Amino acid sequence: MVNRTLAVFMLFGLGATLYAQGRPVESEHALFNQVKARADKGDAEAQLQLGSFYADGMGVPPDASKAFKWHRKAAEKGLASAQYQVGLDYANGDGVKASRAEAVHWFRAAAEQGFGQAQLELGLCYLDGRGTGQDEVEALKWFRSASNRGLAYADYQIGNCYLEGIGVAKDVEQGIKWMRQAAEKGVAAAQNSLGLAYEKGDGVPKDYVQSYKWFALAAAHDDEHAADIRVNLAKVELNLTREQITEAQHLAREFKSVEATTSDSKATNQDHSTNSGQVLVPGGPGKTGSVTVKARDEDCEVLVDGVFVGNSPAKLHLAEGPHVFEIRKPGFKAFRRELRVTAGSELNLNATLEKE
Repeated sequence: MVNRTLAVFMLFGLGATLYAQGRPVESEHALFNQVKARADKGDAEAQLQLGSFYADGMGVPPDASKAFKWHRKAAEKGLASAQYQVGLDYANGDGVKASRAEAVHWFRAAAEQGFGQAQLELGLCYLDGRGTGQDEVEALKWFRSASNRGLAYADYQIGNCYLEGIGVAKDVEQGIKWMRQAAEKGVAAAQNSLGLAYEKGDGVPKDYVQSYKWFALAAAHDDEHAADIRVNLAKVELNLTREQITEAQHLAREFKSVEATTSDSKATNQDHSTNSGQVLVPGGPGKTGSVTVKARDEDCEVLVDGVFVGNSPAKLHLAEGPHVFEIRKPGFKAFRRELRVTAGSELNLNATLEKE
């Protein structure tokens, strides 16, 4: 897993980016130089962005060590998004020797600043005892903090804690409540759990139609566990008539997930975001356009011009001009597109990530 939401930054002052309507506007190297000039002057946001350029080989040959160096410079200035990134670098051994303890240190630094994805990561570390002693109560605490910032996967983890009695007294009713909340936001693991609950009548009335619906939704979105989920789907199908299967399939097709908000960004940048999950950048009326970013996999990282702005799905209001969009998820190849935003435009970007 690991879904990762980062703070919203002001996405202007870069001048230009890679392409506009398919034609080169300015070389990657020129954009790299612009950002490096700001980073050399101590701009923490530019330092984090420069690290992303080195990590991705944008305007410069890929260099994981230099990427880590710039990530750490920004983190040491107290930038929560950079602290989270350094935590990931240590966790994955990207440009630095892997260290679970160091990863926890930096996740905690970001989490204590209210950074939702770091709170989720820290909860997972406590849950599994990775880099710190196992502490289920502490894990649940951080899952709750991440949930308060809109992370759907945190809702799933809380639901699982209640269902299994992890860090809290077992409470099936509360578990189903949290699991449903995550499932309705499109978390495939929660949809599968809800399907099992309806199949067995655990915490909900036994309902094979609803069970089929949730299994079908989970199978469509969880590539890693799709085979196992399809087994669940086939088992429950044996209890349904042809008409009931048709009804369940109709319910699955008509399902629309509750749009997960990018409220990590809201929590850390109150002046630049709204309660609707829309991420804003300065520009003023008539000078911005919107881009709705969606990905097949829940909670992918979304970057604009090398800067993290939140998790998918996200609706971004961006200044006029060309912007580079990058969608990431661990274990998958990064998805990159260049779009030109015009005043009042409403664009959609749907990303399909390929496994590495």
